[in-house]
Amino acid sequence: MKIPVFSAACAVALLSLSSAFAQEEKPQSELHKQMEVVGDAYKAIRKETDPAKGAELARQAQEAVLKGLTETPERIAKLPEAERPKALANYRTMLGKTFVGFSEIEEAFLANDLAKVKTLMESQRALKKEGHQKYAEEEK
Repeated sequence: MKIPVFSAACAVALLSLSSAFAQEEKPQSELHKQMEVVGDAYKAIRKETDPAKGAELARQAQEAVLKGLTETPERIAKLPEAERPKALANYRTMLGKTFVGFSEIEEAFLANDLAKVKTLMESQRALKKEGHQKYAEEEK
């Protein structure tokens, strides 16, 4: 008799803890959502060999980059007012380069030039790393 009661008590405790942790999670910003779309497309493009599918993935990344362009990263929002304009300009420049990079990747897929896709993806990788170092909020 005591074992089922103990098991039920443990289950209730675990459910309470999991719901408490779920409530503490911060909702994702629109920028975070768009950058997840870009990240998913980036990962898929690295493996894609079908030109039509690769071009579509590149277009998805481009659209998400454009949507993210109107957002302000939290790290920039936390900067002193005097530093924000320069940081925002740099952020928009980096996203612009990212957009152009995915446009070039789309063109390479449409030309069925997978070697060029690979080269362009390396450039995107470096840009992604730089952007994340400067503007992505660190995971807690």
